[in-house]
Amino acid sequence: MVSNAKFKDFVVALSTEDQQTVVNRQLRLLPAFIMQEVASTNNAKVIRKLESRLKQVRLMLSSIIANGKVM
Repeated sequence: MVSNAKFKDFVVALSTEDQQTVVNRQLRLLPAFIMQEVASTNNAKVIRKLESRLKQVRLMLSSIIANGKVM
């Protein structure tokens, strides 16, 4: 998994429509990934990383709602 900073740079470089697609997909998939990780290995480090990514994606969604794109 790439760092949150690299992920944000990747998303910012996309078109507005692609940004929305990526953010919506991440918001749908990350909670499932977290639940799967808790059920299988319960690795705290991996869970923290996934939760951190989910928090970042939620902030990106807020930016899309407020500004029309990720800033």
